[in-house]
Parts: sequence; structure tokens; C-alpha cells
Amino acid sequence: MKVLAALLALSLTALADWKSEITPAKLGPHPKLAPQQFTYRLSWNGMVNAGELTFTFGKPDPKFPSDYVARAHGGSSGIAAKLYKHKVALVSRLDPATLRPRAYVGIQDEGDEINTTHSTWAGTRVKIEQSIRLPKSGKQATAGSEFRFTPVHDLFSAMLHVRSHRLADGDTLSLPLLPFDKPYLMRVKVLGREKFKNRDTIKLDVAIQKIDPKTKALLPYKKMKSSTLWLSDDANRIPVELRSEIFIGDVRMTLADAKVL
Repeated sequence: MKVLAALLALSLTALADWKSEITPAKLGPHPKLAPQQFTYRLSWNGMVNAGELTFTFGKPDPKFPSDYVARAHGGSSGIAAKLYKHKVALVSRLDPATLRPRAYVGIQDEGDEINTTHSTWAGTRVKIEQSIRLPKSGKQATAGSEFRFTPVHDLFSAMLHVRSHRLADGDTLSLPLLPFDKPYLMRVKVLGREKFKNRDTIKLDVAIQKIDPKTKALLPYKKMKSSTLWLSDDANRIPVELRSEIFIGDVRMTLADAKVL
């Protein structure tokens, strides 16, 4: 019993430490991003033209006039798509004042399986509805779950909140993240400033761990070994390049085009 009590005490201490490091979901002092669109080229294990991703932030949407809307779409192409097909279409509705998520829809198409996730935020609860369809057989299964915690960001909310902070050298940020149906803790550390791709950039280290939805314990995330992000060191602070060592190898996302909407 003493051993069990000791283990319980250690786990509670670890949980308390994790909660205490969370960055408040309050925007930092950096100016908000003007409505813009960014296109990125993907490379995979040296294959330069492995795919493309396009992000759109803040473009007015008549369907959601009271929301700040962010979108992304794209995926693998060419030889990379034959080896590992993956396409995504994402849309997020954020509170315009706080840039915290209200609702999120993500579709992942991996060829033999299409996964659709609908998430809605309400108070301290995120409600998740997931549908998995197998195109060949036509079979489909649905499931529901929830994650009770606050604050929790979606992909777009996390991106916008990180860029809003001071990002002084050595600063660290910790953000609970729900990209699809499972929660994670994303830790960001500012490594410094450097010239990269002929631009002034802020170099960030990005680390991710899983969060157990019930116990809130942190678990390893083996699909991503390491990730480095370079943000432009200017008013926009947009991603210039993301390099990640993940379970399928070296994946890079490099800025190809940016335009104001």
C-alpha cells in the first residue's frame, strides 16, 4: 500500500507540474496577422516535390460572419503519394477577439481510409465526433468522445497564439493541443535569431507529447522525434520552413508563396 501511495503521489506531482507550465490562452503583444494566404512545398526524404499545403487565415466567410476562419488543404503528390498517400482539408472557426477555437473540422484521406473529425469547444469541454469510411468497401463507423480541460487549442489557434507572444531568445511556451481526436502537449522553445533562406527568422524547437484523455498523464509521442520551425522575424511572423523527423522519415514544409487577401 505504501508503494502504491508513493506512485500515486509521484503521478499527481507530475500532473501538477505539467498543468503549472501551461501558457495562458491570452494573446501576446505582437500584432494580429492580417488576412493572408501561404503556400508551402513539401519534401520527404530528399524528394523535393512531395506535395503542397495551402493555409488561409482571416479571409471573411459569409457562412460564418461572426468567426475568424482559418483553413488548410493539400497533401502528398507524385512519387511520394504513391508511397504514402495523405491529403487533408481543415477548417477552423475561432473567436475573433481571443483567437480561441469554437469549432473545427478535419478530413484526412489516406486512400484506403478517410477520417473526418468534428470538434466543438464549450467551456472546459471539447466534444469530438469522428467518422471513418473505407472507400473500397463503403463501410463506415462513427464514434464520439470528449476531452475535459482548458485551455485547449486547435492547430490554427496554436499557430496564431505562438506568433503573438514576445518570443525572446530562451522563451518557452506550453500549449495543450487537439489537432484531431486526441490531445497533445506542445512545447515550444525559442532557440534564437538567425538568417535562414535569406530572411531574418526566429528559430523554434517544437516538442510534442500525448495527453491521456482520462488521467491527463503525459505519454511519449513516438511518431515525431524532433521538429524545428523558422518563423519570419517581422510583423507577419509566418512559418518559413518546418523540418520534422517523423515515423516516415524527414519531412520539410518550405514557404513557396505568400499573399495578402
